Amino acid sequence: MRPGTILPLHSDTYARYKQIHQLTSTGKIWRAVIFLEDWQSGHYLEVDNIPVTKWQAGDYVAWNNDVEHLAANMGVTDRYTLQLTGHTV
Repeated sequence: MRPGTILPLHSDTYARYKQIHQLTSTGKIWRAVIFLEDWQSGHYLEVDNIPVTKWQAGDYVAWNNDVEHLAANMGVTDRYTLQLTGHTV
């Protein structure tokens, strides 16, 4: 995420993911964000109204299908994460 980028509050619809995996609802889908670098000033994540800052590389946050979340980079360096999406069978 480049400096100055804001991803406003939203919940994911997983339209393409549901299509690929032939799912009819989002009820079994989850998402995780893995932080690839230590937190830097201006890097921000909020999941279900809980702010996430001061992470260490390798820390992660995971949530279920309809949880609202947002992200922003108000800092001066790029914010690197790995995003994983999966579902239970």
